[in-house]
Amino acid sequence: MTSAGTPTRAHTTQPLTRAHIVAAGLRLLERHGTAGLSMRKLANELGKAPAAVYRHVSDKRELMTLLFDEVSHQFTIPAPGDNPRNDIIKAVENAHRVMKEHPWTVTLILDGTPPTPHILRLSQFILDTMIRKGMTDTQAAHLHTAIWQYTLGHLLMTQNNKWHQPPHPHPRTKTTPTPNPYPTLQRIAPLINHITHHNHFTTNLATLIDKAFALTP
Repeated sequence: MTSAGTPTRAHTTQPLTRAHIVAAGLRLLERHGTAGLSMRKLANELGKAPAAVYRHVSDKRELMTLLFDEVSHQFTIPAPGDNPRNDIIKAVENAHRVMKEHPWTVTLILDGTPPTPHILRLSQFILDTMIRKGMTDTQAAHLHTAIWQYTLGHLLMTQNNKWHQPPHPHPRTKTTPTPNPYPTLQRIAPLINHITHHNHFTTNLATLIDKAFALTP
């Protein structure tokens, strides 16, 4: 912005549409995450005055919902097959891949951003598939919750691969090292990091589903 308050970006005379707003908002999110997105920064990205943006989007909450909807339309739902287990795994694995490519989506979900129609359709598919397998409504509700908690938790942990690493003890002096207070965790942490790698997401998801399905009559 200049001292007079006019946008510094070029092409400010181009008519503004919601599509332009969504594209600019996604650029900001991919570069800076949710903390780097504001209506004023969005206006500057578009080369428009903030008032022009507000004519299309009422506030940041509505903006985030629009951006979330734009990304979540990449969630794909497989055609129901003969194996409900595999149908659920395919659907959840795809959602996991999309959210991993757009890490800010996890933040939005955890912050309580309303679910988009694409997410609702995914949940509907998962629940319908569980019921088709023979689960009761209560069993399906528990497994559906566990799948989402596992998926979101896995994404959070893989965004910071060092989360489980205990602090490495530093010696007080060259001759008197500080005892390691977490010896077991220090030894097993590399295994935890290996297991939580993306390649193991589907394996662990399948284990979760198989154990739940084993309880189904």
